[in-house]
Amino acid sequence: MYLFFTTLFIAACLLPGVGMLAFGPSPTAGNETAKALPRLTKEDGSLNVELLSDAATWFSQSFGFRRELITADSCLKARLLGTSSQSLVALGRDDWLYYAETLDDFTGADTIAPREAYCIARSLSIAQDYTESQGADFLFTIAPNKASIYPQHLPENLQKSIAPKEYSAPVIEAMEQQGVNYADLFAPLKNQEEVLYFATDSHWTNRGAALARDVLLDALGLPEESAFSKPGDYRPTHRGDLYDMLYPASSSLDLEYSFARPLEFSYARPIRNVDDLRIETSSASNNGPLLMFRDSFGNALHSLMAESFSSAVFSRAMPYNMELTGQSGAKYMIIELVERNLPRLAEAPFLMPSPQLEDWQAFWGEGFFTEDNRCQEAANFSVEQVGMYQKVTSDLEAECDEDSPMYLARVAKDGSTRVWEAFPVYTGEGTACTGYLPDDGEEVSAVYMVFHEDGRWKWAGKN
Repeated sequence: MYLFFTTLFIAACLLPGVGMLAFGPSPTAGNETAKALPRLTKEDGSLNVELLSDAATWFSQSFGFRRELITADSCLKARLLGTSSQSLVALGRDDWLYYAETLDDFTGADTIAPREAYCIARSLSIAQDYTESQGADFLFTIAPNKASIYPQHLPENLQKSIAPKEYSAPVIEAMEQQGVNYADLFAPLKNQEEVLYFATDSHWTNRGAALARDVLLDALGLPEESAFSKPGDYRPTHRGDLYDMLYPASSSLDLEYSFARPLEFSYARPIRNVDDLRIETSSASNNGPLLMFRDSFGNALHSLMAESFSSAVFSRAMPYNMELTGQSGAKYMIIELVERNLPRLAEAPFLMPSPQLEDWQAFWGEGFFTEDNRCQEAANFSVEQVGMYQKVTSDLEAECDEDSPMYLARVAKDGSTRVWEAFPVYTGEGTACTGYLPDDGEEVSAVYMVFHEDGRWKWAGKN
């Protein structure tokens, strides 16, 4: 008996290595990125002192039968213990899976603070003004978390809690106050009896994307044939991203809606896959060019949007390069972002020239930059060259008012002062902003940050 168990233990230890020698390295599981085979030297020819660490990391992702072992582990834990083997995946009821990080959004454990909501809405408002100055219509939309639309399949312990108002509610309220053009997808998705998200994926189906497309075009005032009414049927063709994390060796597929006729558009250049950072399309539509910043929810949505505009550019890159609006000749500009990632919009997500405050003296008074209006705390400043702009980032420990816009003032050697509105940045504490100022060769003697504190305008500079 002792010999049997000893042999079994040795065989189990050798199995991953033997499997890799026999069948090669295991493919990646879920949304992992494949690790490169470690090398003795780096690209510059120097010795790779992290070789052993790199080798251990590579082997941990590549050993034989890894996908099968992950699948077996996930099945055992799910069936026997009712727990998920992957920290990013939560097991729901009725075999539904949820992206675990969104559960705190649903229960209220994670919330968007009032200042954070203001930073998001004000940044969108600044971007909207710039877009309209380029002759394009601006529209922002939120792709709802799966839990926001289908809470009935969440784990029972979450069902028993009192569901708060939606995670995105503070942002939607702040956007209304800032006059941001917003298309609501929550109500249309909730009002459909048909399930429009995958059970084993964190995203919407093609049908969900079609409904979103109809809402967006309606918000832009563009009458088009309804994409949601396109004929088709459901087929087991989709590999759920959450399911793939748990059961990478399984061949089970989720139901996806297949349109009866191909969508009528073409790619301006070949794409590797729908996750490409930039996709360009053209179609016979009479609607003008579209620029759309999107995330993974745009994987299904982009093709439906593509056939609705004469040409379109879809970008996944952040920060959002707003200058693409003019460069692409866009007549419509849409930003789509999933609900769980809304806080990213409070981190200066836009690359664009900061709007200049032409008559700041009338705003604050000619003698504003005096010691009477100076904040007692000094601010930190950093300057980085970004293309033709100077990216100026500033922060200080003092708390500004929740609804305070942010400005950057630059004083030239000759004493002249110019002021720009910056993007307010939420850091959880203190005050921060980022602006893109012109790099026009002006000799600068000082840079100040201007904000509202206790109902009064203040400025802060370096010590």
